[in-house]
Amino acid sequence: MNKEKLKKIKLLYYPYKAVKRIITGIIYYVQYTISLFFISKNKKRVDKKIDNNEVLNVVFVVQYIPGWNKLEPIYSKMQKDQRFNPIIVCVPLNIQNHILLDDNGNDTYKYFIEHGYKAIDALLDDGSWFDLQKLKPDYLFHSRPYNVFMPKCYTSYRIVRYALICNVMYGACLANNDRKVCINKAYFKNVYSYYAFDESEKEYYESLYRKGIKKRIQRCFPFGAIGLEQLLGTKNNISRNTRFKKTVLWTPRWSTDSHVGGSNFFNYKDTILQLATNNLDILFIIRPHPLMFSNFLKTGEMTEEEVTEFKLYCHNSDNVVLDESKSYSDTFWNSNLLITDFSGIVPEYFITGKPIIYCHSNVNFEYTDTTNHLIHCCYEAFDSNDIERYVHELINQEDTMLQKRIEFIESFFPTVQNNSANILESLLLE
Repeated sequence: MNKEKLKKIKLLYYPYKAVKRIITGIIYYVQYTISLFFISKNKKRVDKKIDNNEVLNVVFVVQYIPGWNKLEPIYSKMQKDQRFNPIIVCVPLNIQNHILLDDNGNDTYKYFIEHGYKAIDALLDDGSWFDLQKLKPDYLFHSRPYNVFMPKCYTSYRIVRYALICNVMYGACLANNDRKVCINKAYFKNVYSYYAFDESEKEYYESLYRKGIKKRIQRCFPFGAIGLEQLLGTKNNISRNTRFKKTVLWTPRWSTDSHVGGSNFFNYKDTILQLATNNLDILFIIRPHPLMFSNFLKTGEMTEEEVTEFKLYCHNSDNVVLDESKSYSDTFWNSNLLITDFSGIVPEYFITGKPIIYCHSNVNFEYTDTTNHLIHCCYEAFDSNDIERYVHELINQEDTMLQKRIEFIESFFPTVQNNSANILESLLLE
């Protein structure tokens, strides 16, 4: 009997669900207990190295290039610290269900080599994967917590056997909806040290992994807002060599799905392009989520021809730019305001002090307290008229929310510039 037929027989379906939940819980408990055993064993080994003042090998497994700014400040500090030996291992991005979907090589590795990093290509010439154990890692950092997008040998349930896994999330979790997806048990039951975005997220994490936290096998620190630290560290990259009076940045979300999305791309695409037509002295940079166009093609919301036409329009426009580059720090600093959907990059732009037009959507996000405070310091848009009005006001210097943003930054993010240094010291705690 299949599941759909079983659902119609309530007398059987609800007991089935209850039994399934119990069995799933037992399996997870056993797996979690085994993970804690390996974490404890590896911690004892690393503690001996710390006691003996030995250099600690720290591997950074990098896959999602826009998330590198969450790890880069840690890596840079370790390069200058004789107590650590930091190593970058680059994994191709296009992996699903542990399978590499193409044979185009390793774009992640190419990017890091082109930008002057010394790195290891995870994808070997024969199509196999580099053996991480050869590096004898003491700590291993991830920024993406999704095992399914890694080769099996790089998943957390494999790595936990020989290294202490640390995680700094690739983007801030602005809602409890996000937390349920990102801070998932399949990955995090194997994590030794998680660096939460703030105290609220720390409390949430510790409530999920009580057993490991209570036994002091797992740890959590509120030092995870590394993206904010990195943005502040690149402030001097501002280069306003432009003929435009102002620069407006738009970052639409990747999906319109009411469960995970909330993208306003189709709602406001024409509005943004019309604003650009009416304001030729203003530069409009459109920077969609890296997965947006591929997702719209997959869902059928756009055709290949429509994507090509949109990109060509931007290419031929005098004051519209489609930005699909891997990093975004310089773009943030060189813009004057942000129009955005729900996104983990919102706090990063916020730390620049520049105004944000926050576009609400059809998704019922369960915002965290921090996010609620942050959004109330933004210009909240519910339709095209709001977008047009706020853009007009802000390009004419009518930034009425400036003081409110300054107060928020001073209250919520007073010490973010110390996060990476704090993380380094946390790795030396016994």
